[in-house]
Amino acid sequence: MAQVGTVLDLVGARRDGEVVELVRSITREDGLAAAVALLAEVQREVGRRWQHRQFSVADEHAATAVVDLALSAVALEAGPRRTAAVGGVVVVACAEEEWHVMPARMFAEQLRAAGREVVFLGASTPAAHLQRFLAADPPVALALSCTVPLYLPGARRAVSASHAAGVPVLAGGAAFGTSALRAVAIGADSWAPTPGSAAAALAGWARSRPALVVPAVGEADALALGAVRTALVKRAMRALTARVPAVAGYTPWQLAKTREDLDYIIRFVEASLLTADDSIVTDFAGWLASVLAARGLPDGIVALGAGVLRDCLPEGFGEADRLLKVMMAPG
Repeated sequence: MAQVGTVLDLVGARRDGEVVELVRSITREDGLAAAVALLAEVQREVGRRWQHRQFSVADEHAATAVVDLALSAVALEAGPRRTAAVGGVVVVACAEEEWHVMPARMFAEQLRAAGREVVFLGASTPAAHLQRFLAADPPVALALSCTVPLYLPGARRAVSASHAAGVPVLAGGAAFGTSALRAVAIGADSWAPTPGSAAAALAGWARSRPALVVPAVGEADALALGAVRTALVKRAMRALTARVPAVAGYTPWQLAKTREDLDYIIRFVEASLLTADDSIVTDFAGWLASVLAARGLPDGIVALGAGVLRDCLPEGFGEADRLLKVMMAPG
């Protein structure tokens, strides 16, 4: 989309006002959905440029701030209707620990523009607090956003909290992949890949509240691995230093980043266990390899980390061992 490049050029030139005016004009001509689609593409491109080290963290933050500003402007441009809610109230929230708030906010604004009354709770809503909030005045649904599979355990806790309050859950976001598999695994009552499918599900629930479902996959294996994760990463750091002597000369920052990457590997394995979906670890392995390669690390570094973790796994974690082995496979 050519307009994505135009927006990012304007952001780089610090011409925030022109970005806002461009997106407002799209809203006037083509509607809020078209403007939100452009902003979503901008966010994806920002992420891609960070991944390939074309953007720094500061660049990414600056671009996201402008997207946030533009989204606020187009929400006002669209004139969201806040009277006589269509189909009842929908609460929109991010999974516990999920700080990528922009996709959820974009969805919330689209719901508002369509006439729904929306309560937006923002990023990383603790499950216990979410349950109390929903129980106090139950909405038609909780629309739960999760962007990174790392936070699917938090999404499962949110689903459980919502169900405890008697509220069905509509799951959406990149963390759920391209089918209903992961959403079903954690117990969500429906999965929506697009705003249109979300609107259809919510309309149906407004007419007839669905029976709440139970998770299709147990969480015992994921919880057990999470309980030993800290000790496992410590052992793996020692083993890695013994296997790769250069690690002993790392700066504190390099050591912290190495430890963080090992922790992420295990947490993605936990998410895979929670959903019975191997693609979570294979997709992450490819993504992490590309990130590290862009920062000058050698090929095979992810496989090395997965192998060290596998060697340090306590007995009784056969499925985690299998997933780490999957991560070690080339390609």
